[in-house]
Amino acid sequence: MKSLWLGIVAAVAVAVIAGVILDSAGTTSAEKFTASSTRL
Repeated sequence: MKSLWLGIVAAVAVAVIAGVILDSAGTTSAEKFTASSTRL
């Protein structure tokens, strides 16, 4: 159960950090999705 929560927290943290980085870069929503998919 602990690993499940760690996975959820890690996924949320990565999503938030990636969102902040992409927002600061000033990209559009379409560019955000392509950039995030290529990083993964």
